[in-house]
Amino acid sequence: MFTLLIVIIVIALLFDLVNGFHDAANSIATVVSTKVLSPTQAVIWAAFFNFIAYWVFDMSVGNTVAKTVDGSVINLWVILSGLLAATVWNLLTWKLGIPSSSSHTLIGGFAGAAVAHAGFGVLNLESIGFTVLFIFLAPFIGGIISFFIAMVTIQRSFFKKISISILISVLTVYVTYALKDTLDIKPIMIWIIGSLLALFIIVYCWYEIVNSKNPSHTKEGNMYKKLQLLSSAAFSLGHGGADSQKVMGIICAACIVYANGYRTNPDANMPDFVKEHNLLNTTEILQVVYKNDEGKIKKFKPAVGVFGKDTLFVDGKKIIDLSTGEKIYEDEKLNSKVNVSTNPFLSSLIKDKVDIKNFEKASKKLTKLEVYSDKKDIKDVVTNEVIFKGKEINPDYRYAKIFSKYIDKEGKLIEGHKLETKVTKDTMPTWIAFGCYLMIGLGTLMGGWKIVKTMGTKITKVTPLEGVCSETAGALTLFTVSQMGVPVSTTHTITGSIIGVGATKRLSAVRWGVTISLLWAWILTIPVSALIAALFYYITTLFV
Repeated sequence: MFTLLIVIIVIALLFDLVNGFHDAANSIATVVSTKVLSPTQAVIWAAFFNFIAYWVFDMSVGNTVAKTVDGSVINLWVILSGLLAATVWNLLTWKLGIPSSSSHTLIGGFAGAAVAHAGFGVLNLESIGFTVLFIFLAPFIGGIISFFIAMVTIQRSFFKKISISILISVLTVYVTYALKDTLDIKPIMIWIIGSLLALFIIVYCWYEIVNSKNPSHTKEGNMYKKLQLLSSAAFSLGHGGADSQKVMGIICAACIVYANGYRTNPDANMPDFVKEHNLLNTTEILQVVYKNDEGKIKKFKPAVGVFGKDTLFVDGKKIIDLSTGEKIYEDEKLNSKVNVSTNPFLSSLIKDKVDIKNFEKASKKLTKLEVYSDKKDIKDVVTNEVIFKGKEINPDYRYAKIFSKYIDKEGKLIEGHKLETKVTKDTMPTWIAFGCYLMIGLGTLMGGWKIVKTMGTKITKVTPLEGVCSETAGALTLFTVSQMGVPVSTTHTITGSIIGVGATKRLSAVRWGVTISLLWAWILTIPVSALIAALFYYITTLFV
């Protein structure tokens, strides 16, 4: 099984490489077709920002891909077959110059192999249905945003253009900030969105100040060429974050499947070097998802720590003593009634020179509850204790009390609440994320010129202004939808954005015949990948 796991990891990384040059066109098509950058410069530019995404995005999309099927009943052969099918379809569509979705290829392959292994009951229909829905929604959203951005951009009244731009930018940042807890949006993502929109406004203002008395199409065109470097970088960042996560999710799923087998059979073969350095140690964190009285989605992400005789845990903006129920922090503020000098937790913070009034820093002293799934049971990684058996708490679990707010008198999860397990960058080996982002960056360096031609010239003629609008719309779509955990296609997104820009001139400016052909390729991707994966599964397991 260890050898099979290594084969899966190698093929997964190669798939990311293929994904890079297959989807390179998404990042560079407009910037090449408008001659802002040469093809070589464009792929280097895109590859750099593909890789930078490692420090920006979390694992929302990766977890969605990994949860496409019930992880408790799949094996490594399922994952291998899904990867092989996805790679074959990607190479075929690349050869034909069809900008199909690597995301949907991977999901279709994974789902098809799982069905061949355990039947249709293994599928997470909600996750797959949501993904299929975004085959149509992603280009539509990208198109609407790019159409709106283009209409604002071509507005000749400077006052109207800046007023609308500022209003929409402030609203976008505000909504993103308001959803940061619900969607687990990193603060750096909010800063990137805000900075991107602010830079556009600053450039518009600078152009107006310098050239308002002597404007020209050449000067305006040069401004949009400079802005396109920014929009192309933003879209490449979104592409790297969205697409690399999918392969990360598959590798993590394979490591978890292997680890579960190793936990039940400690004598299983694993090289000492791998075991010693935890090179395959991938776990998940547990969270309870529910809606509060106001209808807002909330998440209980237990983090626990033992300090002296006290066991503390984090619940939202509170840090609570498990044994006494005393709130050490409430609404991110230190409880003034707590005796700082006698409290072991606060004393440890002071000893480590941590500001005890800083809730964020204080809460980081507690450790997220790491778990793994054993069929329908959720177990503690450290002690192997069962935490939840199905939706019922194990009353003998050492930290069972921290869930008391979320279970009924019978020990079952309250109706409307659900358990989720997810991988984070902290619960998987660093090499997985780093390797995936590196491979997609290298793949982008290899380019995908046939698809560049389709994306950059066949759909509609793209100018620097239109390139800026379409790439900015695509980037904003990827930033937001990826944080929702939806494995949206960068291909679909940028195609819809280009169509949206083309439609601002006139609907006939879009070559709808090409667009409809692309749509058919998108619709067929998941079922064809699933069939190929099922075939691979039957072949690879024939002699096992």
